[in-house]
Amino acid sequence: MKVFKRNAIILTMIVFVCAAIYLNWAYNKTDKSVSAVPTAATNADKNIDKNGDGGLYYTKAGSDVSDYFSAVRLERKQARDSAMSTLNTAVETMSISQQARDNAVAKISDLTETALRESEIESMIKAKGFSDCVVFLKDDTVFVTVAPPKDGLNDSAVAQIADIVVQETQMTLDQIRIKEVK
Repeated sequence: MKVFKRNAIILTMIVFVCAAIYLNWAYNKTDKSVSAVPTAATNADKNIDKNGDGGLYYTKAGSDVSDYFSAVRLERKQARDSAMSTLNTAVETMSISQQARDNAVAKISDLTETALRESEIESMIKAKGFSDCVVFLKDDTVFVTVAPPKDGLNDSAVAQIADIVVQETQMTLDQIRIKEVK
């Protein structure tokens, strides 16, 4: 019975970690660029535009971009919290082997280190003058999504971001993906 419980806990841990990784990958794979998304008019804005499109209007890009980054950070945090909770439960379970417990502790440490590195890179990018960004560190790729400056994301801005990522992660330029949210 102890072997069955141990195996069930380890299998559950693996499923949750894989689900978190898949959700993170699937979210990065889809094109979530925000650009002038039409939304329903609110009570405060009942003016119908000149095209007569039935009361729909285009929201300001600034508010949508801010909402985009907030939503991405929240989803990333929820996925990590779920994985951490599962791993912590496994660590606290007395019926698992020491090796399984050590593996779970190592995964917790890796998740924590990844979150810290992502946060540091995001802070450094913001310090370079970008209003907001989100960074995802994968095994062999770094995904950076930024709110572009007023004049757009130019070669100089991309070079600044790439330089920060290379310094912090030791990744090569071909392992860095930078996307602009419009």
